[in-house]
Amino acid sequence: MLNVVFEDSSILVLSKPSGQIINRAQTTKGKTTLQDELEKRFGIKKSEEGIGGRAGIVHRLDKETSGIILVAKTQSAFEALQSQFKEREVRKEYLALVHGKSPKSGSIEAAIDRNPKNRMRFAVVSGGRKSMTEYAVLQYYKHEEELLSFLKVKPFTGRSLNWDWSASNALCVLATRIMPEVS
Repeated sequence: MLNVVFEDSSILVLSKPSGQIINRAQTTKGKTTLQDELEKRFGIKKSEEGIGGRAGIVHRLDKETSGIILVAKTQSAFEALQSQFKEREVRKEYLALVHGKSPKSGSIEAAIDRNPKNRMRFAVVSGGRKSMTEYAVLQYYKHEEELLSFLKVKPFTGRSLNWDWSASNALCVLATRIMPEVS
């Protein structure tokens, strides 16, 4: 089901819940994706490419991440929005609850890419693409005997799992998953 936040003749702004898969891939066979729902809503046939080749979806969020998704309804809107993401004109911020006590603020830089031992995952890889993320602690919490840090996270590069990797490896263990370092 599409949760529409805003819609006009050029764009659709959706609120994506955690657990929703954005686009079809080898790992999503047999599962309904946002791409499937958009193709159905706009009457795009499976054999057609759709706007931008992916039903107008301008960017992605991880399955586990909730947040805003921009969808172009025209090819010109798709190209303009993609250009804004490419030129880093779009500011992205996430809120994350992580295990442990993180330093109050900082930035993390690393080279990440697909894990050569498991192509479905990402990892720190020699020769990987630069990833940069800044973070700031908004508040510390204690749940039972465990200390938690509530963070505002700002990725500056559009790498898959950019802030997820950064938080789990450089700050503390993320509540979602841990990405290994590959040597």
